[in-house]
Amino acid sequence: MELNDAARDLIGKGADATLVTLNPDGSPQVSVVWVALRSTPDGDELVSAHLSEHKKVRNVRNDPRVALTIVSLEKLGLGNRPYLSIYGTARIVEGGAPELLKELNPILGDPDTKFPPDGAPPGFLTRIRIDKVGGIGPWAS
Repeated sequence: MELNDAARDLIGKGADATLVTLNPDGSPQVSVVWVALRSTPDGDELVSAHLSEHKKVRNVRNDPRVALTIVSLEKLGLGNRPYLSIYGTARIVEGGAPELLKELNPILGDPDTKFPPDGAPPGFLTRIRIDKVGGIGPWAS
């Protein structure tokens, strides 16, 4: 799926994302993550980086269904703060975490702090294929 321009502008521009994965017992596991948008021949994907094999990495390996929400930093006069909801199918890719974190840290982290540190492990990327988009704002259908 390809996101519209409003959704594309929101991702990776300073708003944290909340990623929901499923624990082995089916209960939700919620984490705040940094995400970047990547275009592929099959459509847009969201990508998140993890330096170690956190619970969310193990959960995605067990069940690839995920949900993600990004709350806009701007108010658009809609009453509630606009937010983008994404339902997707995730997969774990080994390596690439330090490079993505270096890209996102100046925008989503602290530009005055070197992150990730030198010698960080290759880690993991969570690549999320976008299956459905919703929320409140110009990206909702």
